[in-house]
Order: sequence, then structure tokens, then C-alpha cells
Amino acid sequence: MARILGLDLGSHSVKGVVLEAKTKGHMVRGFAEVRRAQEGDRTDTLRAAVQELIGQLPPGHADQVVVALPGPSLTTHALSLPFSESKKIEVALPFEIDSQLPFDISQAVFDYQVVGLKDTDTKEKASDILVGVVRKEELQGLLTLLGELKLDPRIVTHPGLAYQNLLQQYPALFEGQGEGGAVAIVDIGHERTSVAFGRPGTGVIFARTFAGGGRDLSKALATEFQTTVPEAHHWKEQHGAVASAAQGPDAERAAGAFVRGLQPMLRELRPTLKAFTARTRQQVGAVVLTGGTARMPGLAEQLSRDLNLPVRVLALPADTAESIPAAVQPVAAQAYALALRGNAAGAKAPRFNLRRGDLSFKGDFDYMKDKMGLLASFVATLLLLLIAFGVVRNSVLARREAQVDAVLCDTTQRILGRCEKDYNRALSMLKGVESPASALPRMTAVNLLAEVTQRVPEDVPVKFDRIQIDLNRVILQGETDSSKQIDTLSNALKGHSCFKDVRQGKVEKTRDGSKVTFRLDVEVQCPGEQGGES
Repeated sequence: MARILGLDLGSHSVKGVVLEAKTKGHMVRGFAEVRRAQEGDRTDTLRAAVQELIGQLPPGHADQVVVALPGPSLTTHALSLPFSESKKIEVALPFEIDSQLPFDISQAVFDYQVVGLKDTDTKEKASDILVGVVRKEELQGLLTLLGELKLDPRIVTHPGLAYQNLLQQYPALFEGQGEGGAVAIVDIGHERTSVAFGRPGTGVIFARTFAGGGRDLSKALATEFQTTVPEAHHWKEQHGAVASAAQGPDAERAAGAFVRGLQPMLRELRPTLKAFTARTRQQVGAVVLTGGTARMPGLAEQLSRDLNLPVRVLALPADTAESIPAAVQPVAAQAYALALRGNAAGAKAPRFNLRRGDLSFKGDFDYMKDKMGLLASFVATLLLLLIAFGVVRNSVLARREAQVDAVLCDTTQRILGRCEKDYNRALSMLKGVESPASALPRMTAVNLLAEVTQRVPEDVPVKFDRIQIDLNRVILQGETDSSKQIDTLSNALKGHSCFKDVRQGKVEKTRDGSKVTFRLDVEVQCPGEQGGES
């Protein structure tokens, strides 16, 4: 059973979900969250937090690690191409995005995900694709840091596309939320907000990340109460609330500050919702919140007013409750979605993975290299077994062939007077006109009698007074009820391939007039036989 670690490298805390993949389904084995130090070098704080996180997760080696690119450094581009073949997309993609980058494309790592297909005037379908781009040095730095902690992620994906498998595998988590068919998953982190638009059961259609999140709320609160950002952040976590959840003068004053802190995020979120509708011609029916900020009481109600849409906080599947309590499920959502991404396979699995080119995942190759000696011994053993099997089989076949030749020689010697070991030649000689076998008749009198009796219809009452059979002729004399039944018997005998001709003799009534007597002369000649004797 494979163990998959979904790792959410947030700027405020790192989260990990361990998923155990089984033959049928999967099971969450553990969840942990570790806060990052807010002072000091960001690389050092991330390293320390991840190291502590690993110690809190269930013991055991992770067979696969999946992460989403942290921070706001990832840029997302939505493109439409007049073809859908992957080879054509990969050729055209560098030219499409080169002009949109503020740096040379040789310094970038990018990948794409097809999110929609459209009919065209040609046979090939057009494709809508999402492209994620990051500087190569930033991705390299992340991989180096994780490598120091003995973590080698197989997949580095887009934080919005991470929710692909959650939408596909658990559509019931998103259904029944408003009038429209599309849902917007808004992951509000500390410094970054990710938005994934999708349809339950289908997957992600559009995604975007932009700067802004919980830190803006803490800054707004610090400004309102003239305090430090760390103190404001601590108060926000302990007492923060908005909308109807804010009770009391201080709470309402803080709620006003939080609303002002939400404005930068809303200035990005509103046009993102409009851009999705304009691009796809689909209305967003509901917003589902995830991320640490989503735990703030009343936030869903406040955003519902601001966006004029139904908004609620995401609840993970019921089977995760034992390992991930309901209170922290919004925080664990992306780590859980990343673990699902690692467990995905087949056509529905997202292809987006920034580990490409010289940054490709080498874990499988290294594993095979370590196992090459053992594999070579297995191959050598298998080869020896195949050789031994071939030798034994050939020896047995040679002995059996010699036995068959001896029997064939003995048979042809007795019948033909000469030994013949070639089967086809011996068979031809035994069937030949001059061979002793050619004198054997194909049909005997016993065979002919059996054929006659089998062909007498059950509904014809007949009594035979005389049956004379030789190899050329069959004579039948008897009595039945009428001349019509004689015709029926005659036609039945003609159905046999060896009864060439059936002729009726004299037909007379019996003395009492209740029966008729008859005689049938049947000429015997089987197909392939000449003359009257065979």
C-alpha cells in the first residue's frame, strides 16, 4: 500500500496529510500543522517548519510527495489553441507565452493543463488550456530545500489545479450550492489567494493565484488599534469575527477593519469571477472557502454580501473526520487535495507538473539503479530457466517423435509390406487405389441396414416382409396403410447420400383391402466411389 504525503507549504504554516492508497479507495493516516516563525530568513523558517512537521506525521517513509508551488511567484495564463493534440500544444506553447513573460523563457519552467475542448470547422477540436509559469531558480531553490530534508516531490503542481481530484472524486461536497453549475473554490492563505473554478464531477475549468490574504486583515486590524502586526494577528485568531458573528463594540470595530482588509482581495476576486463567466459563458453558482483565513467566524456571510453569491466553508469527506477534525478541515483542504492528486491515475488525472526538463523527478530512475543488480540476477535466472526448459522440451519431443515413427513404420509394414515413417506419404499410400486399404468398403451391410431403419419415419406404420442388402443394392418389401405413406418412406430414404436412386415396384392392396403391399429397389453408391462396388 503506497503512502502519499500532500504538503501545503503555506507562508504562515505548513500542513501535511498522509494518505494511504489501497486497492479499493484510500484512507487518511494523519494530519499535522506547524506554524512558521514570522521573523528570520524565509528559507530557514520553511526548512524548520517542514522538519518539525515530518516529526509530527505518522512514522514511515512516504512513497510519494506532492506539493503546490508556494508563494505568489507562480503566474497563470489562460490560452485557446485551434488544436488539441499534445505534441502540437507543446510546440506552440513556448511561442504563445514568451511575449507575456517579463523575463527570458529560458529562465522559466512551465506546464499546462487542458481544461476544455471546443468544436471547430475542422475535424480537430480546439482546446482551452491553463499554463503555469515560474522562474527556474525559484523552483530549483524549493527542490534543493526539500532535498535537504530527504523529501523529493514527484509532483509540483498549481495550487488551483490541486483541487482537480477533489472536484472529480467528491462532487457531493460542492453540489446544491446555488443556481449555476460552476463552483469557485477560494483558498485564502496568509499572503496568497488561489481560486479554482470547476464543475462537480468534472474538474477544474479555470484557476488563478494572486497576492493577498489573511495578512492584509492582520495589518488592517493593527492599523485600527495602533498595535503591532503579530499582536493583531494573535487577537484575530482568538477573537476575530465579521458580519453577524461580531458581537460587542470592540468586535464590531475589528470587523470594520477586517472588511477594509478584505478589499484588496475582493478587487482581484470580483474581476476574476467576471473573467471566468466571460471566458466560459458559465455562471458561478457558489463560492466555497478553504485556507486558514476561512476559519474566521462570519467570513462566509460577509463574502456572500460582497459577492452576491452563496458562500460557505468547505467540509472534507466524512471519512477524514477521524484524522482531520472539522475545525481544521479548511486549513487541511489543500494538503488533502494534493494527496488525492498523488493517488490519481488514468485519463482523469491532471497532467500539470512543473517537474520537467532538467528538474524532472529522478526518484524512479534512482530506485531502478539501486535495484539493477537484483534485477540483473532475476533476468539471468529467468534466462537459465528458459534454456533448461527448451532443452528438456526438445528432448521429450524427440523421444515422442521416435515412438510415433516406430508405430507408423510397423503399421505400414504390416499393411503395405514396406516401412514408411513420413506420415503424409504413409496416409496417401494407405488411401491409394492399389493399397490393401482401398479394398475395404466404406459402407457395410450392417451400416446400410442401420441407415434404412433410422430413416423410416415414425409416423409411417410399416411392416417389412423382406430386406435384402448388399453393397450395391437394397431391396425392401412390406406393407403399409396407403400409397401416400410409401411415397413418404421413399423420400426419406433418398435423404441419405449413399442411396443414389429409390425406385418403387408393384403396389397392390391386400385381400381385406386395409393395407397395401410394396417393393422398393434402392441403388447404393456413396459419393467418391465409382461403379457398383466399393
